[in-house]
Amino acid sequence: MSYSTNYTDEYGHTREVSITEEDSAEALKNDYQEIVRKYNPRYVTIQRVQAKTGETMHLKVTVKAPSHYLTTNEDSAPKACESMTADIICYPGYPLKSVSASYASDHYLASPNVFRSGNACIDTWIPFTSSLTTVVDKLVRDMIHDPSVTRYESTAPDTSPNRNLLISTGATSKISPSADATIPTNIPPTTIATTPNTPGRPSVHRSALCSAASINPLSSASPIIRGDAACSRC
Repeated sequence: MSYSTNYTDEYGHTREVSITEEDSAEALKNDYQEIVRKYNPRYVTIQRVQAKTGETMHLKVTVKAPSHYLTTNEDSAPKACESMTADIICYPGYPLKSVSASYASDHYLASPNVFRSGNACIDTWIPFTSSLTTVVDKLVRDMIHDPSVTRYESTAPDTSPNRNLLISTGATSKISPSADATIPTNIPPTTIATTPNTPGRPSVHRSALCSAASINPLSSASPIIRGDAACSRC
């Protein structure tokens, strides 16, 4: 079995690309190993749970740091908490097919990137650029209210996630980056930093489907990141 989709490159050229079932499983395995190795389990835990029919992988990503949540689709009063958990589901055809992410509908992140249903906005899925690693990175940053991700000044339309509700009620004044917290589990907002190729490793990834090929790893200086974020395939 194989999966296919249309891919538009940076020059605007569109072509059909495909991946075999075996390569899809290999890509997902590699990206899963990448996020497990990438994050410090003291702050971020990655738990696999039983996938349902039609799913290839179901993960629960928990960030152990100060955050804020809402409880209903009309809730406008963010409540403080010491951790947040998001569910990520991957499907057959990954990484050509998008993953989905969500929070519990009665305990979802107070963020402009989260719909009132609890579903998380993970941005437009772009084959060869988007991946499980980019989705987890955005979720982790959003859960700690990293201002580079949790941006209330966004010009998103009224149908967007909680932005309008939170702004109209003044709730955003109650939400601040976790760097402002004064508890031991504080996680400061992280920064993106490029990392040069590790000596002895090829500068070109061996597979065009390597989703890490064009991603700048997070700075190893961040407490939520550990080890070498280089591609696990190289």
